[in-house]
Amino acid sequence: MRVRVIGVTYRASGAVLAWISSLQFAWQARGPAGEDRLVVVAVDNDSPDETADVLRARAPFVTLLSQPANVGFAAGCNVGLLTAEPEEIVVVMNPDVRVASNFFDVLAGLDWPSDLAVRGPRVLARDGAVEQSARAFPTIATGLFGRTSFVARIFPNSAPVRRQLLADVDSGPVDVDWISGACMIAPSERWGAVGPFDETYFMYWEDADWCRRAHDRGLRISYEPSLRVHHSQGASSSYRPLATIVFFHRSAWRYHRTHAQSGLVRDIVVVAGLIGRTGLKVALSLVRFRRDDVERSRMQNR
Repeated sequence: MRVRVIGVTYRASGAVLAWISSLQFAWQARGPAGEDRLVVVAVDNDSPDETADVLRARAPFVTLLSQPANVGFAAGCNVGLLTAEPEEIVVVMNPDVRVASNFFDVLAGLDWPSDLAVRGPRVLARDGAVEQSARAFPTIATGLFGRTSFVARIFPNSAPVRRQLLADVDSGPVDVDWISGACMIAPSERWGAVGPFDETYFMYWEDADWCRRAHDRGLRISYEPSLRVHHSQGASSSYRPLATIVFFHRSAWRYHRTHAQSGLVRDIVVVAGLIGRTGLKVALSLVRFRRDDVERSRMQNR
């Protein structure tokens, strides 16, 4: 088995070594390598911290592709995908993801039918809870019943929420509409068949867009819970919380304009909803920031 892992890094100096160590441990756990090969590619988007230096000093076996600017997640992935070779299984993943010790063992036992575009693993949060990394294609209902909605937080098992969030570890492998870009796995030729990520998505929703294009080509998207990864979400975005909120909603609008049925009334509803949601998220983020600042000051004055 020949595997290429591609990660896009930005302000990830605190996460990259854990990411790489998990890959090494899981690969070595497979036993004698034989003809197997693992290649790790880190595309660094001009990190202003020590990410690139940490990779050079502590992980010289990693192929480091330093970008002259922060080109965004989708563009960074495409830079890494250009290095893929035929017959490789390519894993695109965030550097705040750690693979389980049996990840490559399980991966080696999976076949790849010709109509299967990509697989997504079971994604576990820091507290061990299952992240909803497999979902229905975004619609207006996603804003009401999606992963971060009020309804999903209060009534996670309600029917409208379950129609949006499809990650069920008890169901076994299941076809879904799209999977999270935290970890996407496909043979190199499937990446080529669907095409690169759309680089107009600076960050967020490029994974849903890619899966939608795969679906439009008659290919399937599969959630594979036997593959497990652990996700410490927000290793990079936590440095710019307000900017990431704007990026998220701007990309949601682009997805709507690209894939949804357009119409004046529908577009007005979507724009109004996205603007309102952006404002609410920004306000809540500022409240949390102020609360944390007060708490830090209180602790310092003790």
